[in-house]
Amino acid sequence: MFGKAIVAKSAIPLLHRCLDAYSLRHKAIANNIANVEAPGYSRARVRFEDKLKKALFDSSQAMVTTNEKHIGERERHIEKVQPEVEIDTANGALNGMNNVDIDQEMANLAKNTLDYNTAATLLRHEYTRFRLSMGGGGGAR
Repeated sequence: MFGKAIVAKSAIPLLHRCLDAYSLRHKAIANNIANVEAPGYSRARVRFEDKLKKALFDSSQAMVTTNEKHIGERERHIEKVQPEVEIDTANGALNGMNNVDIDQEMANLAKNTLDYNTAATLLRHEYTRFRLSMGGGGGAR
């Protein structure tokens, strides 16, 4: 129970959310690329960062806690943030068939891969720090 409380106050839950979002975004981008020549297809995109930013920094939703051991409102907001797939219908047929720009999708894929790898590395470091702080021994691998 003590360990769960420490994990909840760490960056681990946030990094898990990020990995979920990047995984979903990867699937959406891969689907866009697969349908680059499908007539009438509308590209999909994943909204996450803007929702996360709002949950982290929106002071209008902040609550006052009376004890430092209380769960902060930010932690509760982060738990509620979920990545959301949207269909982009705003852009017309960019390539004559649909609104998928293959160059943009490939750039999005590269950026998303870097974001995912960064979050995974940070998560690994958080778990290593957690294990070491609990007396688990062993260094970063």
